[in-house]
Amino acid sequence: MKMRLTAFLMFVAILTSLTASATPPPPDNYQMSTPSYQLQNEEQVWFCPTDSNILVANWRDFRFGYRQIGVGRSILGGDFWTDSLVSIDFQKFDRQSDPTLTVDVNGNFYMSYLDYQSTVLTQDDSSYITFIVSTDKGATWIGPYTVEQGLGPYFEDKQFITADRSATSPYLGNVYVAWARFPNPNKIMFARSTNGAQSFDLPVVVGPVTSFSYPCGSGSIEGGQFANPFVGADGSVYVTWTAVGISDTINCFGDYCLKLVKSTDGGVTFTTPSIIRFTYGNWGFVDGGIDVYNEPAAVGDVTGGPFGGSLYIEYANQDTSNHIYDDYNIEFIRSTDGGANWSEPIYVNDDYTGPGAMFDQFHPWLFINEEGVLLTIFYDQRTDPNHYNFDVFAAYSFDGGESFTTNHRISDVSINPGLLAKAVIAQEGNPNPMNLTLSPMAGKIAEYIGVTAFYDKVTAVWTDTRMGNQDVFGANWHIPLLDPRLLSPIQGDTVTTGLPTLRWATGWKNSDDRYRIEIASDSHFGTILYSGVSDTTFVTLTSPDLGSGYYFWRAKGFKISSGDSSDYAIPQIFYVNKFICGDANANGTVNIIDVSYIINYLYRSGPAPIPPQSADVNSSGGTNIIDVSYLINFLYRSGPAPNCPTL
Repeated sequence: MKMRLTAFLMFVAILTSLTASATPPPPDNYQMSTPSYQLQNEEQVWFCPTDSNILVANWRDFRFGYRQIGVGRSILGGDFWTDSLVSIDFQKFDRQSDPTLTVDVNGNFYMSYLDYQSTVLTQDDSSYITFIVSTDKGATWIGPYTVEQGLGPYFEDKQFITADRSATSPYLGNVYVAWARFPNPNKIMFARSTNGAQSFDLPVVVGPVTSFSYPCGSGSIEGGQFANPFVGADGSVYVTWTAVGISDTINCFGDYCLKLVKSTDGGVTFTTPSIIRFTYGNWGFVDGGIDVYNEPAAVGDVTGGPFGGSLYIEYANQDTSNHIYDDYNIEFIRSTDGGANWSEPIYVNDDYTGPGAMFDQFHPWLFINEEGVLLTIFYDQRTDPNHYNFDVFAAYSFDGGESFTTNHRISDVSINPGLLAKAVIAQEGNPNPMNLTLSPMAGKIAEYIGVTAFYDKVTAVWTDTRMGNQDVFGANWHIPLLDPRLLSPIQGDTVTTGLPTLRWATGWKNSDDRYRIEIASDSHFGTILYSGVSDTTFVTLTSPDLGSGYYFWRAKGFKISSGDSSDYAIPQIFYVNKFICGDANANGTVNIIDVSYIINYLYRSGPAPIPPQSADVNSSGGTNIIDVSYLINFLYRSGPAPNCPTL
C-alpha cells in the first residue's frame, strides 16, 4: 500500500508539471447596462426564435437608488446593445424587482416582474406580479397586465415564467408563471394565461404548507421558494422548487429538497407534490458573504430530436461528505419518463470534487437549443487559489444530459465579491444631493443569471464587478469543440481487469464527433500501448491485456464535418489490479507469500489485501484464519480452489 501511495503522489506531481490542454479562450466580454454607480443584477436573456439577429435581456436596476427593471435589446446578434428602464407607464407601483423573461415560438416576448409599493407599513396588500408583452420582437411593449385580479393580504415573490413552445402540445402558446406567496407560512402558487399574458386564470396552490403528525409530533412546513415552471414535449406542465421535506419518518429528520408537481391538462390541475431530490446547503454562504441556494433551473426537451421528451433540472448542492470545506457543486438530474423517475445526480463542474475540494460553484442557469443541446452557465471560484474571486463558466451536453463537456471559461475578468456592495449615488429628488450607500441586495449578487442560444450561437448575461460595482455584462460565442472530459477511470482509480472500459464526455454533437484514445505506461506517452479511434464515447479494450500496474490514458476529439480537432485531454492515471482469488498481495500469482500476507494482515497490522475480496478464499463474507487454512489446503493438499466473492 505504501508503494502504491508513493506512486500516486508522484503522479500528482507529474500532472502539476504538465502543460494544460488548450481550451478556447473566453469570448469577448461587454457591458450591457448603462454605466452607473448603482447596482444592476438578476439577469435573463433570450434570442428571438424568428430572427436570430434580435435578443432581449432584462435585469434589476438601481440607477435611481431603488429597484427598477432594466431592458436591453440587440438587433445585431448581441454585438451591440441599447438599454432603458421599464417605462413608468408599465408600473403599477413605485418599485419593481425579480425580472424574468421568456419568448414564444412566434417571437412574442413576455416580461414579468414583481410590482410593489414601498410606502406601506407592511408588505401585505402591496404587490402584483406584472407582465408586459412585445409583439414586435422587443421594439415596443404593451401592458401592464397583472396575474392577480386584485390586491390580497399577501406578498408575492420570485415569479419565474415560461411559454409552451412544443409543436406537439395541445396547449402551444400558453404562458405560465409560478411563485412563492407570503406571509409565512408561505405557499407555492401557479397561474396560466391562454391569451398571451393579457389575462390569467385564478392562481392555484401547487405547493401547500406541509403538515406532519405522529410520530413526529405535529406542525407544518412552509411551502418553499424558487418555483420554476417548465413544459414537456407533450404539453405537460411541471413546477419544481426548493422546500423542506421529512427525510426520516422514524427519527423525524427534515432536509432541504426539490419538489415537483405535474399537470397534464395545461395547468388547470396538478399532482400532489413529490420529493425528487434531497439537497443540502440551501440559504448557505460562500466566500465573500454571497448567499447560495438549491434553486432549481429546469427545461424540457420539446425539439422532437433524439432526446425529445426528456426533462432536466440542475442546482447548486453542498457536498456534505467534504467535511473540510463543504463545497458547492452544480448537480444535474434528468427524467425520461415524464418526471416519474429521476437519474442519480452527476456533476456539471469538472474541477476536482471530493475530500478537500475547496472551490464553490453556484447560481447555475440552464437552456436547451433547437437541436436538444443543453447549455449551462454558473459562477465558479476555481481560477482563484484563495477561492474568493470567481468567474462565469459554461458547459454543454450533446448526449441528452448523460454527461457534460469540459468546462469553458466565459468571463475574461474575475468577479470580486469585495466590490459587490459598492453603490453610492446622489439621492434622487434631493435638491442637496447626499451620498447614499445601498446595502447589498439579495445576498450581494442576487439570485440568478441568464443564458440563451440560437442553435450554436450562445449569449450569456451575468453580474460583473470589473467597473468597481455591480454591472450587467455579457458575451456571445459559438459552442466550441472542447477537449474530451475524461470520466472513467479518472485520477487514481483502480480497475480489476487488464481490458478496462474507458469513458469520456462528448466534445461535440453526436454523429459529427470522433475520438482518438491512447494508453501509455508513461505520462509523456513515449511508450504507447494502445491507440484507437472510436465513434462512441467509450471503448472497451480487447487488446493488449494490461498487466497489474499504473497506466496513463488520454483522448482527443474530432469534428468530422469541419475536420477540426481538439487537443488531448490532460492524461489520467489508473491502476490495474487484476483480481485473482487468493492473490492477496496483487502480484499476479497465488503462492505461500499470499498466506504470509494474510497472516501479517490479520495478526501484525500488515497492509490489507488488494482488493479485500481476494483474501476471502472460502467466500464466507470476511477474512479470517479459516481462509489461511483454506489457502494452504489448496496449495499443498489438493484442496478446493479459492472461491472469492465477486466484486
